[in-house]
Amino acid sequence: MILSFAWTTDAYMAGRKTCTRRMWKDRTLRAWQRAWDEGRRRHTAVDRLLCWGGQRIGEFELTARPERQALRDMPETDLAAEGGLWASRDDFIRLFGGPDLEPAVIRFRPIRGEAADG
Repeated sequence: MILSFAWTTDAYMAGRKTCTRRMWKDRTLRAWQRAWDEGRRRHTAVDRLLCWGGQRIGEFELTARPERQALRDMPETDLAAEGGLWASRDDFIRLFGGPDLEPAVIRFRPIRGEAADG
């Protein structure tokens, strides 16, 4: 499977980004959960969607089962895990769209020099 890190490529490449939130449809979230449940933990990172000329920038390994989480429940520690690009948790939540949104949360670790399975 593939994730694009278009806005946060530099943070991903520097190893600062280990968490991402996505406003996915339930079907997409279930596919990622199924990958976790089946033990498929390694996936491909790209710098933008492949259909828009994106390039593979590495692989990552899921470190937790993807799940939905309301932004109001986002831990303060996730600010750094999201790449450290926002001044505060409130700024992140405001820019994302507000505390009541429930994006999918994907936690991972970048992998260097190994092939991905998805």
